Amino acid sequence: MDTSAVNAPAGTPAPYRSFADATRAVLELLERHFEGCAVFLAHLDRTHATHRIVDVRGGGPFGLRSNQATPLDESLCQAMTKELAPRLCNDVRRHPVLGRLRERNQLSVGSYLGVPLELSDGSRVGSLAAYGAKRDRFLPADEDLLSMLARVLGSELERESAARDQRRLEELLRDQARGMGAIGRVTRALADADDARPAVCRAACEIAEAPVAFLLEPVGRAYQSTAVHGAELAPVTIQPREGSDPRRRAFTATETYFVADATNHAALAPPLVAATKARSAAFEPVLRDDVVAGVLIVIWQAPLDALPEATGRMLRLLAAQAAVAIERERLRARIDELALSDELTGLHTRRWWDEELPREIARARRSDAPLCVALLDIDDLGAFNVEKGEREGDRLIKEAASAWRGALRAVDALARLGGGEFGIALPGCPLDEAIDVVNRVREATPRGQKASAGVARWDGEEPVELLTMRCADALASAKSAGGDMTIAAE
Repeated sequence: MDTSAVNAPAGTPAPYRSFADATRAVLELLERHFEGCAVFLAHLDRTHATHRIVDVRGGGPFGLRSNQATPLDESLCQAMTKELAPRLCNDVRRHPVLGRLRERNQLSVGSYLGVPLELSDGSRVGSLAAYGAKRDRFLPADEDLLSMLARVLGSELERESAARDQRRLEELLRDQARGMGAIGRVTRALADADDARPAVCRAACEIAEAPVAFLLEPVGRAYQSTAVHGAELAPVTIQPREGSDPRRRAFTATETYFVADATNHAALAPPLVAATKARSAAFEPVLRDDVVAGVLIVIWQAPLDALPEATGRMLRLLAAQAAVAIERERLRARIDELALSDELTGLHTRRWWDEELPREIARARRSDAPLCVALLDIDDLGAFNVEKGEREGDRLIKEAASAWRGALRAVDALARLGGGEFGIALPGCPLDEAIDVVNRVREATPRGQKASAGVARWDGEEPVELLTMRCADALASAKSAGGDMTIAAE
């Protein structure tokens, strides 16, 4: 009998493309050899206690078909692989073990021939078998043939499994390398003192091979987006409902919350689904001291049945970095808030003034409205400090700031620039009215003290530096003239 189609010499490439191809070749060969018999390959699934036919030839008279499953303990092959029965039995009905099995009676098997499909570690994962309707159908040489062919199939199964495992390992290593590269870029953003939250969203897209990701942080009872990658979205605000609503669970869970079908899920509002073309989504909690400090949402535009385990691990690592990024931005915002607020008076600081004055000029340019700026300084503050002490000088500055703020309009801005010097922005105010306002402010100076001021109207073209220089020159002129006056800049 020619078995060259399935029995390649050792060390040569297999003549078939896959384990399935080898199985077909083996069964077609056996079908010709065992004419009138059923020949099949079965998987012995001990996890589910099932004997499942993988592929079969000539199974019609016995009621056998591919993917047919029977209880494992009722199968002839299980008894054979557990060595409770012989591999070759030419009178199944009279055999003390095989004859009592339900499969024998249901299929009317007269003769049985089967060999285990063994792997190199000795595990028996399947069987290659033949059923004959009558007794005395098989010979010892037939058992040798099946044993040889089973070894061929076992070798091919291991080769294919090893190749599949190798591909999976390579894919895992590629995914991990890609993920670690993305996480490394977030680390560099953190080290460079940048706002790393956009980098977190970019990294999430790289790790998950997803087109869209955004980060939301709690603001009161709602969650608001602070960074996004892959979509042009206005700031997103989500208000989770109380109770067991899925939207609330997605934002309060301390473990990954995966949504296989994002097209109709309460955690994702329809406008957001439409804007991102979401089909599946993952909500990765960003934890700080076991408290949810944010939620990283990853959007896929093709449906996923489940979140890949490796992707989930990488997203959890990324969420730890997101927690650092969020905390740092909160600290930065707090520092900026303190830096923009004068500790003594509670007014805006010079930093705020330097940032805000260009914006006032831009607004005046857009609205074609007048804008005046004044610099105001308490007269003889040094002498006051010498006579009364610096503590009283600080009290004077604090009281003057409060009184001057009360003498201004709601739209006016007052900032302490340093010492007893203050800046005033007067939007929508012509020069003559600005002088009246500043004089009213000076007259409100407490403790009988006086103040001088220089006022300038923005000419519609000059840069902020020139405008403030003209104010400073006017203030110097007022001081030189004896103080307690307002001078308009040229």
